[in-house]
Amino acid sequence: MRRIVRDLALCLRVRPLRESSKLVTFFTKSDGRLVCIAKGARRPKSRFGAALEPFAVSEITWYRHQQKTIYPVSEATLISSHPGIVAEPARFLAAEQVGEFLLRTSSDHDPNEQLWRLALTYLGEIERADAALPVLVTSFLLKAASFLGFRPELRNCLVCRCPLPAASNPARWRFDVRRGGAICPDCGTAPDAPVVSVEQLTGLADLLYSPAAGLAGGSAGADDAASAERLGLVRAFLAHHIDRLLLNSFNWREL
Repeated sequence: MRRIVRDLALCLRVRPLRESSKLVTFFTKSDGRLVCIAKGARRPKSRFGAALEPFAVSEITWYRHQQKTIYPVSEATLISSHPGIVAEPARFLAAEQVGEFLLRTSSDHDPNEQLWRLALTYLGEIERADAALPVLVTSFLLKAASFLGFRPELRNCLVCRCPLPAASNPARWRFDVRRGGAICPDCGTAPDAPVVSVEQLTGLADLLYSPAAGLAGGSAGADDAASAERLGLVRAFLAHHIDRLLLNSFNWREL
């Protein structure tokens, strides 16, 4: 038995299907990841328009069937196409990191409204940002991982719980990917945990706990080399704690 469902959806991936249709993967507000067939969507006068393009946000109408895993979508009313992302290659690459993370970590019919709202917030910030795109991507990945149950400890030592000192402190801490966070000099003996400055850990904590608005223009985005290092640490953390089979071929791009 079919049931009509209406939901808000972020378009993550689009592939051609047969001569005139599209196979579309959405991340929806109420149903999680969803794969749909949009019949006739590739025709010149298709009723879907730009609603089925990457990073478009739309209200879709689809038909749920208990015995199917790919569903027909009959309508898609465009809410936002994020034209600023599509028009600028650097922004598009940054948005791809958001979209691919959602593709690889979400499941069919497993909603996560908090993650859905986070993705829309960061796509909006990426669309408006003139620079510091790695900062926004790093912040999104930290928060998204936290929503999935993998929040790194960045304010205290994982072992002795001593607080992280002021950013100007010259002490060399470690970021232990396996344990999941910061290790102070007295406790940091793991040779495979990279040595990082207190300033870098403070920057990571800012990206995790600060609102998305204003991040690109703040101090966290002031140093390109530092931003790249922070993104590298977060990538390593994700690769260890989130199923490697999901992320081992993640198409990480240099931003």
